[in-house]
Amino acid sequence: MILQLTKSKLAIDTLRISEAKYRSLFENIDQSVIYLDTTGMVMAVNQAAEQLLGLPRDMLIGRKFIDSCFNVIKEDGSDFPEGQQPSLLSLRTGKSVEGVVMGLFNTERQSYLWVAVHSVPEFRVGEHQPHQVLMTLTDITRQKQSEGKLTMASVIFNNIGEGIFVTDKDKKIISVNEAFTAITGFTQQDVYGKSAHFLHSKKNNLKIDDELNKGTEGVNSWQGEIWRRHKISMDFPSWTTVSEVKNSSGDATHYVHVFMDITHFKKTQDHLGFLAYHDPLTKLPNRLLLKDRIDHSLQNALREGSQAAVLFLDIDRFKGINDTYGHAVGDGLLRETAKRIKNLVRKEDTVSRYAGDEFVVFMENIPDAKSPAKLAQKLIDTFNTPAYIKGYRLKISTSVGISLFPQNGKDTDTLIKNADAAMYRAKKEGRNNFQYYSQELTTEASEKISMESALRQSLERHELILYYQPQVCLKTGKLVGVESLVRWMHPTLGLMSPRQFIPLAEESGFIVALGEWVLQNACMQMRRWLDEGLNINKMAVNVSAVQFARSDFVATVEQTLQSTKLAPSYLELELTGGSFMDNSEQTIKALNQLVAAGIDLTIDDFGVGCFSFNNLKRIPIKKLKINSSFIVDVLTNINNETITRAVIALGHGLHLQVIAMGIESKDQQNCLVNLGCDEGQGYLYSSPVLPWSTIFQKLGMKPK
Repeated sequence: MILQLTKSKLAIDTLRISEAKYRSLFENIDQSVIYLDTTGMVMAVNQAAEQLLGLPRDMLIGRKFIDSCFNVIKEDGSDFPEGQQPSLLSLRTGKSVEGVVMGLFNTERQSYLWVAVHSVPEFRVGEHQPHQVLMTLTDITRQKQSEGKLTMASVIFNNIGEGIFVTDKDKKIISVNEAFTAITGFTQQDVYGKSAHFLHSKKNNLKIDDELNKGTEGVNSWQGEIWRRHKISMDFPSWTTVSEVKNSSGDATHYVHVFMDITHFKKTQDHLGFLAYHDPLTKLPNRLLLKDRIDHSLQNALREGSQAAVLFLDIDRFKGINDTYGHAVGDGLLRETAKRIKNLVRKEDTVSRYAGDEFVVFMENIPDAKSPAKLAQKLIDTFNTPAYIKGYRLKISTSVGISLFPQNGKDTDTLIKNADAAMYRAKKEGRNNFQYYSQELTTEASEKISMESALRQSLERHELILYYQPQVCLKTGKLVGVESLVRWMHPTLGLMSPRQFIPLAEESGFIVALGEWVLQNACMQMRRWLDEGLNINKMAVNVSAVQFARSDFVATVEQTLQSTKLAPSYLELELTGGSFMDNSEQTIKALNQLVAAGIDLTIDDFGVGCFSFNNLKRIPIKKLKINSSFIVDVLTNINNETITRAVIALGHGLHLQVIAMGIESKDQQNCLVNLGCDEGQGYLYSSPVLPWSTIFQKLGMKPK
C-alpha cells in the first residue's frame, strides 16, 4: 500500500514538473501561441501572443478570438466564408491547417496585423472530435508591407503616364515601362543593354553626365530639360528627373530616369510668350516688345554714333470705316495694313501695332536724316491702292510722322511722342502725307521725293537727252572717239547736268533704267554715224557700280549691241569712280566677259576714286582717264603735275593708254604731250554738244 502511494505521489510530482516545464516553455517561447476551445473561445495566450496582438491576456481569455477580439480577412482582402477561418476549420475537420495568411483587425486599436496561421486540433484519448485547437501565429506584417510596396511600385511603374527607364551603375538600360515605349517609340528589346546616351538628342547643348554628377552629389537626384530621341518621329524636349539608388554601403547601384514629353507645354509656353509681346490680331510686336527693341537699339546707336528713326502711322478716317462696315471689316483692314507695311520695310526694321489703327516703324542704323522719307512715301503710295476686305472696296490713306535719333530725342518715349506729334501735323496738312518733327527736314525730304518722282517719269516724258564730247589724239589732234553724256530737261528747272540727278538715280535704283536708256541711245547714234560714213573709233558710255550690281549688265550690253547692229569693238565702257571697289569674283567674271566680247574698259576719274591698284591687276582694262581736277592746275601746281606724270607712267607701265579730261588750253595740251599723255578731252576741243550729223565738220575735225 505504501509502495503504491509512493508511486502515485511520484507520478503526480512528475506530472507537476512536466506541467511546470510546459508552462515555462509556453510562456517563454518566441512563437505566439493561442489555445481555443471548440467554440473558438480563447483559453490561453502566451506572452509572445500578447505582444504580437497588442492586448493583455485578461482581455483575450474568455472571449471569442474572431469577431469578439479581431475581425479577420483573407490575403486578398476578402472575408473568410463562415466557418472557414483556420481555427474553426481545424475544429470542424479535425485536421491541421498550415500556412494560411490572415489579416487581423484589432477592433480595440483599429489597426491591422498580418500573420501566418498554423492550427493544430488536439484530441482526448479515445475521442474523435478535438476538444481544443492550438493556434500559432507568425508575424508577417513587414513582409506584407514590403510586398505591398513592391506591388504598388510595379503598378505605378507600369501605369504611370511618365516614361521611366532604369540603368545599372554603368548607365546601361535594364528596364523600361510602358509609358516609355509610348513616348519614345522604343521597346524594352530596342534599348536593353544600351547606354542612356542612346536616348539623348544631338540638340542637347549640355554635357549631361557632368550635369548629373553635379546634381547627384549630396542630394542623389538631378532635374532638368533634356532633348530625347524618338524611334520614328522628331526629337522632343523632355523634363527629366534622374535619381541615384545606393546600397547600404553608399555605393550607386542604379539610376532611375523619369521623364515626360513637354512638347505641348513648350508650344503653349511659346504661344503665351508670343502673346505677351505681340498683337494677337496682326501678329506684330506690341508696345512692350517695340520699346524693348528700340531701347536696345538706341544703346548700340549711342556707342556707334549711328542714326535711327521712328515712323508713326495712322490710317486716315479709320473710325468711319469701322462704324460703317463693322468691326470684322475693321479688323480685316488692320491685318491688311500690317501686311502692306511689312512688305515695304527692311528686314532689320521693327513694325509694331501701337494702338487701335496706329502703327509704328522703327528704323535702326539709317544712312542719313532724309532716308526715312523714302519709306514714308512708299507707305503713303501703297495705302493709296484700294483694299478689298470681305467684299468691300475700301479707299484708304495714311498720315505719317517721323522723328529722328538723336536729333528729336534720345530715348524711346520721346521719339515716339515726337513722331506722334509729327503725324498729327501731317493730318492737319490734309492727310495722306508725311511730316518730320522738324519742318525744315520735311521740306527738304518732300523736295527730294518730288525730284525722284519726276526723274522716274523722265523716260516716259522723253525729257532725257544725250550730249556727246569728242576725244582726240594729243599728238595728231585727230578724233579718236566720243563720250556720251546724259542731260535732263526738267519741266520746271530746265536743263540739268548729271551731277544734279545721277546721285539721286543711284540712290533710288533708277540708275538701272537710266543706264539702259543711255547705252541703247548711244549705240544707236554710233550706228547712224557709221552709216553716214563717219569712221569713229569708239563710243564711250559711263557705267555706274549700282547699275552694274543691280542688273544683268553683261546680258543687257550684248542685247543692246545685237539690236543696234553695232560691233563690240566700237563700244568703250567707263567704270566711274570707285564703283568697282568690291572686287568680287562675280564682278571680275562679268568684266572679263565684256572684254572677251571685244569691248574696251576704261577707269574713269582715276586718281580721285577708291579704285585700288589690286583692281588694276585683276580687271582687264585698256585705258585710264585722269580726272579734270588734276589738269586744271597742271601748269601751276607742282603736286598736280607730279600726280599726272605718275598716273601716265603707271598706265604706260601696265601697257594702258591714258586720256586726260578737262583740257581747256593749248598750254595744258602741250604739257600733257610732254608728259606722254595719249589722248585728251575738254572744252579746248568742244563742249558736250547735240548729235547733229555735221557736228564734227562744224568743229573743223575729221575722223582719224
